[in-house]
Amino acid sequence: MALIHCPECKREVSTRAVACPACGCPIAEGRDGSAAHAAKPVVDAGLLGKLAAVLGAWVVAPHVERTIGIVAFCLMAAFVGYFLFSGGR
Repeated sequence: MALIHCPECKREVSTRAVACPACGCPIAEGRDGSAAHAAKPVVDAGLLGKLAAVLGAWVVAPHVERTIGIVAFCLMAAFVGYFLFSGGR
């Protein structure tokens, strides 16, 4: 285990550290001495799969059921809005 200088605060940091313990700056080498791991992507395969499943279910659902769902949602929203803004009279 060797010590290197942090590129940001210039303090000594272990080559096995992922980030500087003093300032949090990422270190060029990871715990095993190899290059640091790439940042985790915001959109990964799991998220894309879930999005595809939801969109697929929406497209495949018959239009009648979809219309009934939209109408039911609008009626519930109107009912809740009426009681919120009318004071529950």
